Amino acid sequence: MNSETTGGQWTAASDGWARWAARASEYLIPATEQMLDLAGVAAGSRVLDVGCGSGEQTVIAARRVGGTGHVLAIDIAAPMIAAAEKTVAAAGLRNVSTRVCAADALAADAVPFDAAISRLVLMLVPDPVAAARAVRAALRPGGAFAAIVVGDPAKTSFSAIALDILASHGGKTDWEDRPGSIRSLVDPARLEAVLRDAGFIDVKAISVPTVQRMKNAAMMATVMRDGYAFYKALIADIPPAQQDAAWVEVEQALKRFEGTDGFTGPGAMNLVVGRKPKS
Repeated sequence: MNSETTGGQWTAASDGWARWAARASEYLIPATEQMLDLAGVAAGSRVLDVGCGSGEQTVIAARRVGGTGHVLAIDIAAPMIAAAEKTVAAAGLRNVSTRVCAADALAADAVPFDAAISRLVLMLVPDPVAAARAVRAALRPGGAFAAIVVGDPAKTSFSAIALDILASHGGKTDWEDRPGSIRSLVDPARLEAVLRDAGFIDVKAISVPTVQRMKNAAMMATVMRDGYAFYKALIADIPPAQQDAAWVEVEQALKRFEGTDGFTGPGAMNLVVGRKPKS
């Protein structure tokens, strides 16, 4: 998988993701706030948001840095940037700029960033070390980079079940071991190694619990089908009728997570942070 492939996947999924993003990403707000804390994002900070998607975490960061700070949001998919711009405008924020750009193609700005963040992107980058190295180059000395990636699939069984069903239907028997796979950085040691190999110091990865809530399993399956680019890619090569059958199986499997309060999917994300050396 290369940057062009990844960008194409997210371009194809951008409309669906934008429809569900606010609802689907609510469960990530506590982890996002923790990510900002670890990156040292504060009032007046200049922040780089790597892989901004439709901009939900961009807005959280922009509100934290306030009028004296600034957030540059980048994404490989132009439709995602358009969606992020709408999200930022709806929030009434004027301290955000955007750029269509792959993480590993990032050129250092004239004014370095105080902090960098990335949410659910680093594990999908074909060469995460190169991406992290580019982020480090864009930071000021001593600046921190914090990122959220998918965690232990055993702790997020609803997602693991869906992915395994789709991979089976799509004939993707070796997808987990490929660069850019959604599970490529579930091992905290491997995740830490990415940042260390990119030149960061004081690197630490932790597991952060999450709970995904939806009205029911049907809604959760629809969110996955509409907006989860990697999930869609697992069955993109099979006929539409077989894709439909795969999604029916996913929805049925997710019903085990339904209760009186609707769909509840416990899970975990990995959160990593590293700091650029001061010299």
